Amino acid sequence: MKINKRRIKRNNLPYIILFALIILISALLAIFISIKSKSLQQLQSVVTDTSSIKTSSQTQQLPTIKADTTARLVGVGDNLIHEALYSQAQKRAGGEGYDFAYAYQNIEEIIKTADIASINQETVMADIFKPSAYPRFNSPTALGQHLEKIGFDVFNQANNHTIDKGEKGILATIDFWSTQDAKLTGVYKNIEDYNNIRTVTANDITFSFIGMTELTNGLSLPEGSDVILMRLSDEEKIKERIEKAKEISDVVVINVHWGAEYTHKPNELQKVMAKKMIEWGADIILGHHPHVIQPVEYIVREDGTRGIVAYSLGNFISAQNRADRMIGGMLDVTVTKSYEENRVFISLVQFVPMITHYGSRFADVRTYPLEQYTAELASTHGVRVEDPKFSLDYINSTVESVIDEQFL
Repeated sequence: MKINKRRIKRNNLPYIILFALIILISALLAIFISIKSKSLQQLQSVVTDTSSIKTSSQTQQLPTIKADTTARLVGVGDNLIHEALYSQAQKRAGGEGYDFAYAYQNIEEIIKTADIASINQETVMADIFKPSAYPRFNSPTALGQHLEKIGFDVFNQANNHTIDKGEKGILATIDFWSTQDAKLTGVYKNIEDYNNIRTVTANDITFSFIGMTELTNGLSLPEGSDVILMRLSDEEKIKERIEKAKEISDVVVINVHWGAEYTHKPNELQKVMAKKMIEWGADIILGHHPHVIQPVEYIVREDGTRGIVAYSLGNFISAQNRADRMIGGMLDVTVTKSYEENRVFISLVQFVPMITHYGSRFADVRTYPLEQYTAELASTHGVRVEDPKFSLDYINSTVESVIDEQFL
């Protein structure tokens, strides 16, 4: 029997075609897998890059806003150095020099804890003259050295006793302060000195200080003198100075010697000038000269912001002889700088009553914060010889009748 080879070939053709298709499909599948693999790698690469970008952005910190900062300014009134004070200081130094520590020891810690402390130095300090008292005051420079040592940073010398020792006394006082770190305001050696507005910075808040006086007890500087004494009557000069001070500082502080002596009520000039100065840019006004305390109040500007004025802080220390003149005050002002709101503002004001105490015939003159003063001390006060109404109750009732309770 013959085998038909052609028939066998025809019968194997489907298998050959199937095999060829399998090979083709395998090849196409391999190509597809290869392309797919590359696409996946590219996709993974993109995903990886995107993930990296997100991670990078997450690690980038947003700009931080600094926390608010604050600074405390305390201001006191008349440092009125009568003969009893410098004579006692001389005795405590053993006759060589002056030791004023006893007179101020009770308030030293309060002054030191403040960031900035200001005082009205009622008397010039000119060692070219002997110490003297009323009516032409002069105090030893050891007084200024001690007050700076316990924490006072700014001394206002513009008051009705500035010219008590004439131009020479002023120049000697200026020369003394030029050797110290503390700032002297209110009276200036010449125009160059005047143009140097005094500033003090605490906790990133800059305070500028301007001093002025209403009266000079009828005394005047010699004609042609280069010395400049700021006067309350020079309104245009005051306005210009406040505006310049505002350009270089966050807070403008005014020490002003004004008003009528021995009255608890500010007069019309004080009220008018306080409003003007705060509208011009002053933020804190520390008043003195009446030798007794006067009210504290906020004054609101046209733009809604506000400043604070203490019309009179009374005597810081003295050897006067009436009950109301034994009561003084310290204005304690906290100023806040908000970096987030980009503004500086007064955040807290407190009035701290101060008492001058002495024994019989002005012995051991010293000053106290009221919180340390007692009824027993009040009962032994030497002022009672001239003014027997003086007592702790009298002190409290006087303070409460003059100072608004929001500041106490």
